[in-house]
Amino acid sequence: MSRRPTHLPLDSEGIPILTDLVSDQELMHARDMAEPDETPAYLSTAQIADELLSSELFQQQLDEVAAELARGIRLQVEQALGTAIEDVINEALDRNNARSFELIRVQLEDAVPELLAKAMQDKGISR
Repeated sequence: MSRRPTHLPLDSEGIPILTDLVSDQELMHARDMAEPDETPAYLSTAQIADELLSSELFQQQLDEVAAELARGIRLQVEQALGTAIEDVINEALDRNNARSFELIRVQLEDAVPELLAKAMQDKGISR
C-alpha cells in the first residue's frame, strides 16, 4: 500500500481534496501489516503509591490534609456536643431551680437574725 501521490488537488482554501477511497479490507490489511508499537511500561498502583509516599512534598500535603480534617472533625464534635451539653445543663438547672431557690431562701431567713445582731454589735448598738 504505497500509494503516495506527489500532487494532491487543493480546494480554494488550500485544503487537500481526497479522491482515493480506502476500503475497509485495505485498512484492516494495513493495520495487520504494521509493526506493533512498543508497549510503554506501566507502573502498578502499588508502585505509584510507593513513589508518592516516598515524596517529601506529598508527605507534607498529607500532613496538611490530615490536620485540616482533624480541625473539621473537632469543630463538628464541639458544635454537636456543645449544644447537647448546654441543653442538659439548662434542663438540670430548670429542674432544680425552684428547689435551689427554696433552699437558699430558707438559709437566708435563718441567717438574718444572726447577721442583724452582728451588724448591730459592730456598730455599737445594743439591744
